[in-house]
Amino acid sequence: LLIGASINQAPELFKCAILGVPFVDVAVTMTDSTIPLTSGEWVEWGNPNEEKYHQYMMEYSPMNN
Repeated sequence: LLIGASINQAPELFKCAILGVPFVDVAVTMTDSTIPLTSGEWVEWGNPNEEKYHQYMMEYSPMNN
């Protein structure tokens, strides 16, 4: 997620990036409470089902930028 967000926010700094285990679809992954550990991550990341967290996540989500 960090690499994907970094590339989207400052593409002029990178020529390429290697994502070994990409987590780039934040919006879909974090809104699905059936995925194990997702609801537990809401404590750390915020629940994207709430508007204020959803908007924040959409700003850095690589799949949406």
